[in-house]
Amino acid sequence: MAENERITELQEAVDNENWDRLEELWLEVLEAAPPPVATLLEIARTITDSGHRGLARTLVELLAESMEAAGDHTNAFAALRELVSLTDKPGQVLLQRLETSFTGARAASPSLAAVRERYTLVGARKPLTELDAMSTWLDHDVGTAVELAGQGVGRVVDVNLELENIKVDLGGRRPVSVPFGAVARFMRRLPDGSFLRRKVEEPEQLALFVTSAPGDALVALLDEHDDPVDVATIKSALDGLLPPKQWTSWWSKARKHPRVLTTGTGSRLRYAVSRSAESATDALLDDLRSADPRSRLAVARRLAARGDEAATATAAFLAESLAELEESDPGLAWETVGTLTGLPGGQRPAERYTDRLLANVPPMLILTGVQDRAARLELLEAVRRHSPDDWQSTWSAWMRREESATNLSAMASQLATTDGGAPLEAAIEKIFRSPHEHPAQLIWACESMVEDTVPQALASHMTPSLLELLPDTLSRKEYAPLRARAKALLEGGKVAIRLLLEQATEQQATRFGQRVARVDSLEPDRVRLIEQAVQQCQTTTREPETPMLVATRAAVEAKRAELKQLLDHEIPKTLKGIQAAAAEGDLRENFEYHMLRDRQELQSAQAAQLQQDLARVRILEPGAADTSRVNIGTRVHLETLDGTSLKPITILGSWDADVDRRIFANGTELAEGLLEHTIGDTVKVEGADARITRIEAWPSESAG
Repeated sequence: MAENERITELQEAVDNENWDRLEELWLEVLEAAPPPVATLLEIARTITDSGHRGLARTLVELLAESMEAAGDHTNAFAALRELVSLTDKPGQVLLQRLETSFTGARAASPSLAAVRERYTLVGARKPLTELDAMSTWLDHDVGTAVELAGQGVGRVVDVNLELENIKVDLGGRRPVSVPFGAVARFMRRLPDGSFLRRKVEEPEQLALFVTSAPGDALVALLDEHDDPVDVATIKSALDGLLPPKQWTSWWSKARKHPRVLTTGTGSRLRYAVSRSAESATDALLDDLRSADPRSRLAVARRLAARGDEAATATAAFLAESLAELEESDPGLAWETVGTLTGLPGGQRPAERYTDRLLANVPPMLILTGVQDRAARLELLEAVRRHSPDDWQSTWSAWMRREESATNLSAMASQLATTDGGAPLEAAIEKIFRSPHEHPAQLIWACESMVEDTVPQALASHMTPSLLELLPDTLSRKEYAPLRARAKALLEGGKVAIRLLLEQATEQQATRFGQRVARVDSLEPDRVRLIEQAVQQCQTTTREPETPMLVATRAAVEAKRAELKQLLDHEIPKTLKGIQAAAAEGDLRENFEYHMLRDRQELQSAQAAQLQQDLARVRILEPGAADTSRVNIGTRVHLETLDGTSLKPITILGSWDADVDRRIFANGTELAEGLLEHTIGDTVKVEGADARITRIEAWPSESAG
């Protein structure tokens, strides 16, 4: 009789409680080489559960003796452990047999002697508890490939029974110590041939497999998990096998494997593997039929990637659902039409329902139910085509409800060229009239104001009155989801700094700085930048007579080159460094990140100032200065009152000043003390009286 037939008869004998026949069959199975030990032990447990513990103990004793006689320590250990669990008070002989089989089964374990010395089964109050501890130590012995929850995979490099911890080398870092009591929760022994075990034992071959066969590699990885996993788990498993820059293209290929199943949406998106491609498609079709209307779209998109047959079935189902959605949820109906358009056989019903929706349902009602940003923009364009005479009113009204910055910019660009920009102006006016009712729109408007192509309807609202509004975006609850963008409005070159440097009065700047300083959640580097801008505004306000900015052509060209270097090279380089530093995480203690942020703010301020200065600088032409008196662009010869000649002084702009060469900038104390004086006048030069003897135009022939 074949082994499978005997096992079937054994199970039937248990079900029928034919105990005599059961024992006969048991002995017959034991004569097989080798007997199915795991199956026999499972049958013994069923017998125990049926109330025949003594019979189960007898049968397991026969199994254990058979395995001991065959020298099969591993199966003998499994049988003897079961026998001990069935015995109320296991005797010394039984426990010695269990120890012997355990030692034989674990003979290759490096720490066996240490574990045997620390634990003993004979005489123990709870021998199975001791045995479990011994097994746990040796299951995670030196050299074992393991996975540490949340940290990765590696090998056990040290087992310390005295300190009760196990150290794991995860590669490239100091070994991680795991307390023995936490091993069961946080450490998993990797089975032979598993994906993660191959990562430890043969990383190069596995990396080649991952890169050359993305779909098969993903299936192999998912096949190890009992439950669906998220993308983060998959990426973690591929760490060290796949270069980060290849992740996007690898993932787009791998997830298209026909056996890969996707469940959930958004942050709950999970991936699993089916038995076959056909079973995966069938499972997704079942999900499509049972899903709620909104979730159907995500399932439909996954089905569309599984070939024409699945996509056609999906299109038919979605087309049938449109009639109901038109009444219950026209916004979702529009999104369904968008999905249907790209499916085989879906184009015609999609076009038909597009016309029906636009003809029968008010556009604002449809827009309200459309959650997808791109679908809303497509709907707005459809409204413009369908209603060429009055689409502007719909767009203008929807601007006050649209929260996507991308959509708002597209709408503003279109409305700005319609009716002289009046529809856009109407929408912007209503947003600024009640800004806290339109938080997303206000943040977008403030972001857009500083762009080169900003519509006039937006540019006209960039006034110092915004400085009263911006602090509210940092603290009011309406702006909580937009807080990061609100904080970015305080960066160099953005609306707050531009207003402080270009338009604000001292009082407006001071009040803004005080309000910003009271916002606890604002980072210190942003506060410092605002403080600097406020100080600059206060200085400019107190000293309205800013010295005339003049410069030689060479100096102007040098400043233009400096500005180009900042804009084209230095600032982009710093921003790239900031992104790299931010990717390291924990920004609170990331010194490099904060240093680069400080540098970026300084560079932005420098660029803004250079742009302003180049716009107002007056070029100084050589030899053109009026020499009837000391002017900018003159060289002044002096002598002391006793007739001793002094080194000449040249007065130019601040960009050309060179004290070592006796060239001073207008606006300095020395230059201001000379300007407007004539030959023969007595002046103060570096703390002493001097007389002007000659005035020449710069550059003079005597200039050396």
